[in-house]
Amino acid sequence: MKAGLFTNCFKDKTWEQVCIFAKEVGLTSLEIGAGALNGKSHCDPAEIMKDDNGPGDFVKTAEKHGIEIGSLSCMGNPVHPNKKIADEHIKDLEAVIEFASKIGVKIVNGFAGVPASAPDGLYPNWIGLPYPPEYVGYARWQWKEKLVPFWKKMSAKLEKYGITYGFEMHPGDSVYNTSTMLRMRKEVGDNMGCCFDPTHLFWQQIDPIKSILALGDAIVNVHAQDMTFNVKKIDLDGVLDYTNYEDYENRAWHFKIPGYGHDEHFWKNMVSALRRAGFDGALNVEHQDSTMSYEEGFTKARKFLDRIIFHEPAGKIIY
Repeated sequence: MKAGLFTNCFKDKTWEQVCIFAKEVGLTSLEIGAGALNGKSHCDPAEIMKDDNGPGDFVKTAEKHGIEIGSLSCMGNPVHPNKKIADEHIKDLEAVIEFASKIGVKIVNGFAGVPASAPDGLYPNWIGLPYPPEYVGYARWQWKEKLVPFWKKMSAKLEKYGITYGFEMHPGDSVYNTSTMLRMRKEVGDNMGCCFDPTHLFWQQIDPIKSILALGDAIVNVHAQDMTFNVKKIDLDGVLDYTNYEDYENRAWHFKIPGYGHDEHFWKNMVSALRRAGFDGALNVEHQDSTMSYEEGFTKARKFLDRIIFHEPAGKIIY
């Protein structure tokens, strides 16, 4: 295993600046945000591929600074009912997939997307309850008519390029828990994997350890991110909360650097579960902790992860 870095927070840095920063904080395996909601400030695949030498030069910049590219991410909504938005996100995703194949990356991460609840719907509709009863029908329609057909089509493209897609299980998205992740994999194919992030599982009261063991070899990428609860807020309003992430005192829960929400004991158990599930890749630190600078947060996270991840293959038990 290794400790890595998710670059989605660096909207103001060039690719070389990102590589330099990652080397300075000691996180030399990168998950690169490269389109849709992640933006393209330091990696614009379509633009890079306009030059035949572009992909190779991109990799050379990373290698110059001792950086490894582990995966690419394109978090968006490719089934958005607004065709303009959907087309933009699909275009970005297809460019990311092609670019990944050109630079030797096998994993592309993102969301499943959220369609409308009917053919004439104008806005995405995330169904989280079975009442009123019509909601159940909406959810069935979304999966049958939008999600599965789209991802079957995208699965063929992924297969063509030798890429596996990692869905981040995220409330507000159609794949948001263990069962919806496994459903997507079952109905579409084995190149539908999981980008595992424990953060949003915690506040849904999902046990990340049990989720890992249920997902098994579906896990293809991991986000190292933590969270903590604002109990005073939750006691009044619960955990469903669209308060701005920066409004720290008034939110129900907060993103944290690993170890600042759950203790080392939990994280050791999580890493052990990942090994049992067959995952031996990078745990990419996602920094959305408003209490720390990027430099301090990533440095603290790297030191924390270095203590708990497995740096060598499993050994044999001799007795």
